[in-house]
Amino acid sequence: MKKTFIFLSIILISLVTKAQEKKKIEADKKSSYVQYAMKHPMHDWDAKSTANKCIIVYNDKTSAIEAVAVIVPVKSFDSGNSNRDSHALEALEALKYPNVSFSASNIQEANNQLMIKGNLTFHGVTKPVELKAIKTLTGRSLKIEGKFDINMKDYGIEPPGLMGVRADEKINLSFNMAFNL
Repeated sequence: MKKTFIFLSIILISLVTKAQEKKKIEADKKSSYVQYAMKHPMHDWDAKSTANKCIIVYNDKTSAIEAVAVIVPVKSFDSGNSNRDSHALEALEALKYPNVSFSASNIQEANNQLMIKGNLTFHGVTKPVELKAIKTLTGRSLKIEGKFDINMKDYGIEPPGLMGVRADEKINLSFNMAFNL
């Protein structure tokens, strides 16, 4: 009986310790953003959103990011031009598809370089994506930043146009997420 109690106690302590090693941390909204950049023969532009919600599962013992989930309201992107932003909301059918989201649990790290494989849902279409990011850990502050490209047509979106000429199909996405550990 005593051996069984000791064995169960060891298992329970082990489970509690493992659970304490991993924690969910939300990105600091004041320091974090998602941005897109697009090109048109007449001009280039970008738009930024600080209204994203990003949560990571962080392992304190290994300093590893084990999972990530991000959601960004389409209407939160600001290019500094309200007409352009209204046209973008129309082209993206923001009322029907109000959010862009990304989630991943396949995250590999080598020398602060992250290879993240996950799923991006945009305009109601979910596709696998691979992206590279840089992880910077300074004291109890963690920053993850990176870039990747997507093609609007892959997500069923017709590129917006100006004066009868369509913008480039490619969208350059970049992100900078800051976390207080």
